[in-house]
Amino acid sequence: MTRAGGSRGALRRVALWVLALSLLPSAWLVVDRATTEGRDRRVLVVMDELALAEQAAYLGVSSLELGRRYQALGLTGIALYEDTVETLARKGAIVALFGSELRALAVATGELPPPLPADATAVAELTPGAAAGLLAKHRPAATAVAVAGRTWWWWPGESLRTRPAGPDLAQVAAWAEAGFTIAYRPRNFPNLQGVGSDFPPEAGVLVHAGLQVAGHPSAHDELIAASRDRLTALIEGTRQDGLAQVARAVPTTRLLSFNQDYQNLRLTPDDLVEKYLLAANERQVRVLYLRPYTEEQLGDMVANTETLVVELHAALTREGFEVGPIAPPDAGYAPATWARAAAALGVLAGLVLLATAFPAPFGALAAAAVAGLALAAAGPGWAAVALIAALVFPVLGFALLPWRWWTLLAATGVALVGAALLAAVGSDRATMLALEPFAGVAATLAVPPALFAAIVLLRERRPAAWVRLAWNHPVRLGEVAVALAAVAALGLVVLRRGNFPIVGATEIELAVRSALADLFVRPRFKELLGHPLALVALLQTRWPWWARGGLLIAGVVAQASVLNSFSHYHTPLVVSFQRTAIALVLGGLAGLVLWRVVRVAERAVRAWLGDRR
Repeated sequence: MTRAGGSRGALRRVALWVLALSLLPSAWLVVDRATTEGRDRRVLVVMDELALAEQAAYLGVSSLELGRRYQALGLTGIALYEDTVETLARKGAIVALFGSELRALAVATGELPPPLPADATAVAELTPGAAAGLLAKHRPAATAVAVAGRTWWWWPGESLRTRPAGPDLAQVAAWAEAGFTIAYRPRNFPNLQGVGSDFPPEAGVLVHAGLQVAGHPSAHDELIAASRDRLTALIEGTRQDGLAQVARAVPTTRLLSFNQDYQNLRLTPDDLVEKYLLAANERQVRVLYLRPYTEEQLGDMVANTETLVVELHAALTREGFEVGPIAPPDAGYAPATWARAAAALGVLAGLVLLATAFPAPFGALAAAAVAGLALAAAGPGWAAVALIAALVFPVLGFALLPWRWWTLLAATGVALVGAALLAAVGSDRATMLALEPFAGVAATLAVPPALFAAIVLLRERRPAAWVRLAWNHPVRLGEVAVALAAVAALGLVVLRRGNFPIVGATEIELAVRSALADLFVRPRFKELLGHPLALVALLQTRWPWWARGGLLIAGVVAQASVLNSFSHYHTPLVVSFQRTAIALVLGGLAGLVLWRVVRVAERAVRAWLGDRR
């Protein structure tokens, strides 16, 4: 053994020992997080009152009357919006006019027109005190003028639909007395005063309306003080300015809702139930925000809404959820810093193992490149260490172990070790609520196969030799086609990442996903494709290194998908593990079938070509 080989072996042994020791605190953190995730099985089902009122108008009843009807079927909460100038006027509490209209009113009554802009927003009370909340919330204060025997207050600019006016306390009280949990939807506007001081005491959940939290950007402290004794909802797929800052300091929960127009046109009750149930089971969503159907493209709007409420309540109950009010949780998952640091040492040991998988001196360069990429993508901190784990551990199994049939199991085990380290290092309250999403997700699917390909190629030849070979190699159409197919496959993997991929799933894939989801936790398709290809490569021992190595790149993508599953911190660890195990079993079975098909096809091709070996 050469001195370089001996040094590499000693370094690898030290790294393995450090990795093994780091698994003890990592396992403790993983169990602690899994226990925290399994404690709360309460779900609040609320309905949007504005949409409910629209449906109720078609029936000639009030929203409260219709809400009681759905309450008897399983609805537990109602989402009530903060009033605006327009809604107060619609309720008959105030009258609202543009400045031009108020000036015309003054002329019609024989008075001198007040000096206010034509687009100003002017209000007068029809019910004594109805505008008190509106006037108290805004600075600069409204200007008062007397017209037609009434006092009018006006602000520059048109703000009928956007200027908040406080809660309708009578409405809130009526819904609360009817037994509904109240989710209150405050609004934002420039220069609000006393933010949160008018939140209804009955409101147990705050769901900020619009794309900013109330009081953004200057009154976060006031909002935090008013939100400490209730839950603030984080709406999936909606970025609300200021919410991340506020949510770090107050009790929070995740909420799922769907666009009204999209629901009316595309989502049947069964579709919605499936999506809500998946969110509750796999993404820790605890507020399911329903909108009743307000159009009839998919059938009778009331019947569809009733079906949605009934089937959702039944499905949640079957899954062991308690449907009803949800209380603010405790401080949530708070990992010990020393244990995270110990897990981080395990990740760095994995980086050292990656370096030893490369021929010298390329290992050090590869490790430095991975560390640099992680720091560039995530910045110094726990997030960078977690990203290193996601980039390194998918490669180690196939790079360090001999290519035998059992290597698929062992490589997946190595990936799960990396997943445990990733979860231990990266999990905390902010990441589990998706306030701090995993940094470098695209790299987790693109970098590991590139690293593995580099290892395979460099073990065969040095870079200069590859350059000479490529420069002098005659170009063959078949080789170009294979190369383009490989590049296209890798590009497809990257483009299909995330909840809103550039390239979506096919109808066949969606059907298979739905069938698998009905049986158990839905596995990821990258693993269902990558594991079989890897198993074929491991079983076809007579194939050349480049063919086996090329197929194993797909296996590395599958292992990267395992780490990618665990990088979704809002997904319970048990769900991610189940998804990985199911994909491994199904992928292994598919790989055995595919291997037999390949053997038969190989013999048939050889016979056709006249090769009788």
